[in-house]
Amino acid sequence: MGEVDTNAAPPPPAIDLTAVEVDPSKGERFYKAVIVHSKQGTTYRMVAKTLPDGRLDLVHFVCDLGADGTMFGKRRVRRIESQPVTRFDTEIETIKKEITGNDEEVQGTWVHDLTIIPDVAEQVSSLNAWMKTTAKEIVPA
Repeated sequence: MGEVDTNAAPPPPAIDLTAVEVDPSKGERFYKAVIVHSKQGTTYRMVAKTLPDGRLDLVHFVCDLGADGTMFGKRRVRRIESQPVTRFDTEIETIKKEITGNDEEVQGTWVHDLTIIPDVAEQVSSLNAWMKTTAKEIVPA
């Protein structure tokens, strides 16, 4: 066996590509979130934030969804930066096409508009509550 360097720096933590960091001091805010769920159990979640110039950063991924709204087993991640606002609705349709292209059927689409909430902390709280409520509609108890 080889020697182990106990003074070696630990590896950097893995970056969570699904995290959407919002910095209100930079003029960023949450925009909208969506969940698209298939009848076969596949869950797609997308969250968008507005940038100071009015464009959007979008992150969507495929995951499993617990009855409490917890997302786990993230399988695919797609991050799309600096897009026009219209891209949000376009991406919803893209997700639906991907579901049907995988021989699954869309069960439903749930959209949460965060633009009407003035404070970013309140947006986060609202998003978390919405995830829990939506999960109850999707996943049988």
